[in-house]
Amino acid sequence: SSSSSNSAGVGGADRRQHQQQQEGLDKSWIERVKVSGANVLLGPFMSSSGFSSFLTNMNIDRIGDGTVTASLVVDDDTANHYGTLHGGCTATIVDIVGTIALLTLDPKRPGVSVDINVSYVSAAKKGERVTITGRVLKVGRKLGFTEVDLHVGDKLVATGRHTKAL
Repeated sequence: SSSSSNSAGVGGADRRQHQQQQEGLDKSWIERVKVSGANVLLGPFMSSSGFSSFLTNMNIDRIGDGTVTASLVVDDDTANHYGTLHGGCTATIVDIVGTIALLTLDPKRPGVSVDINVSYVSAAKKGERVTITGRVLKVGRKLGFTEVDLHVGDKLVATGRHTKAL
């Protein structure tokens, strides 16, 4: 009994430490980019609040001019009841990675989504590493267009397009 309460205490301490780390961040990852540029997102993806905060195991591996490479291992938080990457999670990844790609070109213009589509091609199973590549297709005065692909090895899992009003 005491070991289970100790175990719960350790988990609680870990959660508190994670929460304190999150509280040390600006209100959103977009705000951090506005202040420090897109490279501030390199490493583990951290979102202090909101819908995207479930992507704690996504890692931003590389950021270039209009490009982003990220990765994540499908886990319980990102899988559906079939044990594969959840479609909603995939759409959120297309949104976030496409936005980061745009922010590499202008950190002050994250925009708002006006259109997003995702084609689900094959499944990524729990435990598999998904490589995510995003790129800007075009940026105009009012709209930005991105494309994001998710792969497991050479296998295409999903491809998405994201349009944002800037």
